[in-house]
Amino acid sequence: MAFFKRLSIRYKLILIIILISSMVLLLSSGLLIANELIFLRKIMEQELEIQTKITAVNIASPLHFGEGYQDEVDKLLHACAENQHIIAAYAYLKHASAPYSAYTRTDSDVLPTSSDLSTFGLQETATYLQYTQKIFSPTGEEIGVILLRLELKPLTERIHWYLLTVFFILSLSLILAFILSYYFQGIITKPILQLAHLTRRVSTQKNYSLRVDSNHIDEIGSLFDGFNQMLEAIQERDSELEEHREQLENLVAIRTIDLKKANQKLTYQAYHDALTNLPNRALFIKRAKQAIEYAEYNNESLAILFIDLDNFKFINDTLGHAAGDHLLQEIGKRLLGCTRLPSDTIARLGGDEFTILLRDITDPTDAAMVADFIIKTLMTPLQFDQHEFYITPSIGISIYPQDGLDVGTLMKNADVGMYLAKKQGRNSYRFYISSANLESAERLNMENKLRQALECNEFEVWYQPRYEIKTGRLLGAEALVRWRSPDFNLVSPSQFIPLAEDTGLIIPLGEWVLRTACEESLRWQRAGEHPLSVSVNLSARQFVQADLLSTIERVLGETGMNPRLLELELTESLIMPNAEDTIETLNALKKMGMQISVDDFGTGYSSLSYLKRFPIDTLKIDQSFVRDMDHDADDCALVSAIIAMAHNLKLEVVAEGVEKVEQLKFLQGYHCDCVQGFLFGKPMPADEFRRLLDKPISPLLLV
Repeated sequence: MAFFKRLSIRYKLILIIILISSMVLLLSSGLLIANELIFLRKIMEQELEIQTKITAVNIASPLHFGEGYQDEVDKLLHACAENQHIIAAYAYLKHASAPYSAYTRTDSDVLPTSSDLSTFGLQETATYLQYTQKIFSPTGEEIGVILLRLELKPLTERIHWYLLTVFFILSLSLILAFILSYYFQGIITKPILQLAHLTRRVSTQKNYSLRVDSNHIDEIGSLFDGFNQMLEAIQERDSELEEHREQLENLVAIRTIDLKKANQKLTYQAYHDALTNLPNRALFIKRAKQAIEYAEYNNESLAILFIDLDNFKFINDTLGHAAGDHLLQEIGKRLLGCTRLPSDTIARLGGDEFTILLRDITDPTDAAMVADFIIKTLMTPLQFDQHEFYITPSIGISIYPQDGLDVGTLMKNADVGMYLAKKQGRNSYRFYISSANLESAERLNMENKLRQALECNEFEVWYQPRYEIKTGRLLGAEALVRWRSPDFNLVSPSQFIPLAEDTGLIIPLGEWVLRTACEESLRWQRAGEHPLSVSVNLSARQFVQADLLSTIERVLGETGMNPRLLELELTESLIMPNAEDTIETLNALKKMGMQISVDDFGTGYSSLSYLKRFPIDTLKIDQSFVRDMDHDADDCALVSAIIAMAHNLKLEVVAEGVEKVEQLKFLQGYHCDCVQGFLFGKPMPADEFRRLLDKPISPLLLV
């Protein structure tokens, strides 16, 4: 059944036709054969009955007359051989158990039994028919029994022949049925298959514009017309559905876009400041947590800057919140330009407080450079409603992981650094300082302050006068750099000069001091008076700088300074490590017309051979020897020896740190050339030094 279901309708029809034809043929053939066989059997039975009865009548008289007529009985029985299908004939006398006479075609025939002889009429076995008949004498007396046997072989042969005939006819009929059904079933199946094929195309392609061609006027034509009408109705409905679907999709797309925009807007508002459009506290904390996790995994550092605007409340109170909001927006834009977007994050926490997340910093100085850049950026005045504002920030810095392992701790510590910046003068930045890194943090803060001071012109050049002992005449001054912090307090040179040397800031600072000293020296010069010189210290970093000579030459050219009035001071420790290069540089400076002096003489190298090798003009005795001359004989001997040696080498001698009259008298006694120290004047600003030009030294000090 399953096989039949899998067949196509074409082969189903063929199979049905063949099956029906076969059944009809088999049934009709079977009926014909059965009828023929029944008729044949009837004939055989009738023939056997007639033959038996005729034979019984013929042998009745011989049997009646006795034994002398046995041969006649035998002949009559053997006459049955004329019928080729009779295989045996037996004649029995009444009550006899053995045949009186018999005829058999073969010796294999079995003698009748008493049962066969007692049953009269037709009997049947598997191989023959037999007929038993009583024999009556002419007088009507029963004298015996006759039995004839007829073989069924003709019937069996006829059955075999019929079967072969039926098989041949059936086979030929099946072949003809298959051929004819194969051809004629196409009249029905072809349009049906065409309809099935079109149905598959419609279902797979969803193309309802397809139609089946129909030229039939029968039920198939009606089916095709109905199918086409159904497709037409489906096409119309599909067009309507497609139109509705497109409208629905457009509506859904529009609503989705609106919802997405609304969601993005809500998300943006939830994580951004409405005034500046910068990230707010929530987004900053979220990104900071992610950055900390990433930094922890990759063993990196990050920094958080906490920024508070100095005196911003004054702007809101005086000009209103509109001005304040405008300035906050402008400051937010400027802060965006100070970082590496998008890796860094700038957020407004509220009011005038901002935070910056700096990811992947290699050194705390990276954060310091950003803070310094922010301060410089905000130095440019802000404009609002024809008003000009100067906004300064106070910035606190905390570093992950040393200043905290979570966002809250880092923000708290950055806030502490911000308050430290405010406490120490505002417009600056400070690192968070813990007890574990106090010293390094102070140094880093000082370095950052030093960079900021250089940018903000917080340095000043002070001048300490130098006098000639013989005449008391003011010869010039030594230029000394001073740092005045934003709170107007002076920072000790011992605090920032070594740090400037270490960081390299001494190079731009030294050039600024040189330029400022040259410009100020030009203001000292008066017509008709002895010109005043100025001494400027060169640091080790400056002296080994490749462009030292070009820098000095450029400064002299730009300021118009007479090089003969400029004296460059160097220490022994500076000029001795590389003597050959030092000689070359000093000779070049001498060719330019400048004076060369050795500062702090006596505290450096013990070898004095450089005094005759180097083009030196002046020796400056270190104040440590001068300070104790009045009560230390060794210092007196050293100072006197230095003066004598210098004069023999035709070098001028300047004694530093002269604070007492007794020291001055001793130096006069040994013919020291010049002195400078608190006895004659402390280092003083340029304005104060210019007033000193009108006040010569007191004659009472020149003993």
